Amino acid sequence: MSSGGARRVGLSWALASALGSAFMAIPWKQANAVGTPAHSVLILLGVAALGNTLLSVGQRLRGGSTRGGRIRGIDLGVAIGLAGFTLAGNHLAAMAVQQMSPSMMNLLLRSELPLTALAAWIFLGERVEGRFWIGTAIAAAGLVLLQGTPSGDVGALRLDAFGLALAAAACFGALAVVTRAFIHRIDVVGVNAIRLWLAVGLWFVFNDAAGIGRIPVAQWRYATLAAIAGPFLGRLMLMNSARTIEARLTSLIMLLSPVLTLVPAYLILDDWPTDRQLLGGAIMLVGIAWPLSVRRR
Repeated sequence: MSSGGARRVGLSWALASALGSAFMAIPWKQANAVGTPAHSVLILLGVAALGNTLLSVGQRLRGGSTRGGRIRGIDLGVAIGLAGFTLAGNHLAAMAVQQMSPSMMNLLLRSELPLTALAAWIFLGERVEGRFWIGTAIAAAGLVLLQGTPSGDVGALRLDAFGLALAAAACFGALAVVTRAFIHRIDVVGVNAIRLWLAVGLWFVFNDAAGIGRIPVAQWRYATLAAIAGPFLGRLMLMNSARTIEARLTSLIMLLSPVLTLVPAYLILDDWPTDRQLLGGAIMLVGIAWPLSVRRR
């Protein structure tokens, strides 16, 4: 496959992951509204881990595993690192979203983009061009317009909630950088399954398991839908995109999630976007497309 073709495949994987993330936002918010956030995290991780395990077993039965079903040291090491960032990121985000609106939460989580670019530059040597920062600035302006300036939230937002959201963004950004660094040396599905089971195990270390039997049925349902769209299928597609495109571009494409969330919000919740949201979404699309279109020319 040519470099241009491989790049298009990588961008397609990232776009598919952004679609999954857009859908995940709705059931994830509902799950945390009807139950304890810590329990939502456990369901999210457990369902995603089970899905990856079944997929890995299916690949081995079909002879599609490139590693012969063996767990190597590098697979385990990468999985442990990703597990720590996964648990920390989801738990911090679940705590933060209880103290702020979804729009503020999404806005702060998007700080993952510049954090990822800087980390990839420092640790992977991926040079960040000026057009990337221009596109990021345009997309950020569109994001603020799309979600509205959360003035009421800013005044009431506590410093600890702000810090929790930024810390969650840093954890999610670290996932992209670590994946990009080792993507050509690991079994993606196997590593994803290991990291999720490790995250499940770590959950029991830091949380009380006494209330698991009293988790509401609605929370199971919403968190399961979020798990399938996000850390299961969405994360697999995101990891596959790292084979052919840089970490910062993967994160840039993921910035589409707030725009794409407008569609399921309308179809599921009958929440039609305002003119301001539509204009903000259009500006975000311009900002995201700018670094890609300029580079292609």
